[in-house]
Amino acid sequence: MRIIYGYSNCTDALYRKICSERNVSTMAPDQKYHSLMIKGLAANVDEVRCFSGLPINRAVTARKLVSEPDEQEGNVHYHYITTLNFPVIRQLMVFFGTLFGMLRLKKQKDTYAVCDFLNVAVAMAIIVGCKLRRIKKIAIVTDIPDMFDSGSMSKKVRNFALRRFDAYVFLTEYMKEFTPEGKPYIVMEGHVDSEAAFAPPQETYEETLGKKVVIYAGNIHAKYGIEYFVNGFVKADIPDAELRVYGHGDYCEKLQSIAAEHPQVRYMGVKDNAEVVAEEQRASLLVNPRPTAPIYTKYSFPSKNMEYMVSGTPMMTTVLPGMPEEYYPYVWLIEDETEDGAAQALKAFFALPFAERRKKAQAARAFVLENKTNVAQAKRIVDFLTEQF
Repeated sequence: MRIIYGYSNCTDALYRKICSERNVSTMAPDQKYHSLMIKGLAANVDEVRCFSGLPINRAVTARKLVSEPDEQEGNVHYHYITTLNFPVIRQLMVFFGTLFGMLRLKKQKDTYAVCDFLNVAVAMAIIVGCKLRRIKKIAIVTDIPDMFDSGSMSKKVRNFALRRFDAYVFLTEYMKEFTPEGKPYIVMEGHVDSEAAFAPPQETYEETLGKKVVIYAGNIHAKYGIEYFVNGFVKADIPDAELRVYGHGDYCEKLQSIAAEHPQVRYMGVKDNAEVVAEEQRASLLVNPRPTAPIYTKYSFPSKNMEYMVSGTPMMTTVLPGMPEEYYPYVWLIEDETEDGAAQALKAFFALPFAERRKKAQAARAFVLENKTNVAQAKRIVDFLTEQF
């Protein structure tokens, strides 16, 4: 089987090079998502052909000409569309570059297209190219335009593109509300790197220093629940406990003022993803206090939940509507999304013996490594395509 993959990213090595131009040290979620998915597909099919306009625009580089040599990693071929870095012109060049690249491919049976529909130029080229070549196409839907797209025209174009695919990969069951009724789909909340299975276990700070470290890593915006959780952590007043917060957002200034008054709260700033992951493995608890009331939570599954679970460290989360019940036995739940509710949840968690908490966390790690790796999830997509078409 051959997979044509349309998106706007690149190999991890090239991405790090681009990040050095942008003076950014962290990997964007979409780069991590698609990089792992491509590697997972490569483990399940004969060939993957990627078409990308690269994650570069006027906001991140002054380069007028965006051009990078094609790359190959094993059975994955990366073709980067050369473009002029100007609005509209760039998108047109990405569209025609992707379309012509598809049309130049040698015809082959068992060819399917997988596409990030949010990249409009690539998605429209995939749609047209698949129609001309009579190839079935599946959209990976990680966001719904109606939930995030502020521009009326861009929202219309993305919704137009979304409805033109033959099948879908959704993050949650609720996403099917925005696609034509009757079209086939599968739900795939996300994936973790299969290589994580080989990561050596780490001793926690609780074991080595007697310090109960709680970590939140992500966007530090009050709307994501970090404000009530920080207040709840302070109110819980758990002996030898420390809350470390990684990331950036509109709550940073307030957080730093709280940290100045309460030394058990520490703002760690923005760190490299590898450093954060290493710290997560040494922590006693990882938290995602995202409120469940906003309607967008029906259509999302936070990637950090997967990262937390594969770390082997206990995770505490709210009862997100997009989180299937199969996850419940492996996590601790915040059912009262207030500072009092967070304080009570933390007290109940730390009242449990360390060994009991660790056992449940290891079960969570085993669950995602068995069912949610990039290789396992990609196999579901391949099997789905084979069964449906």
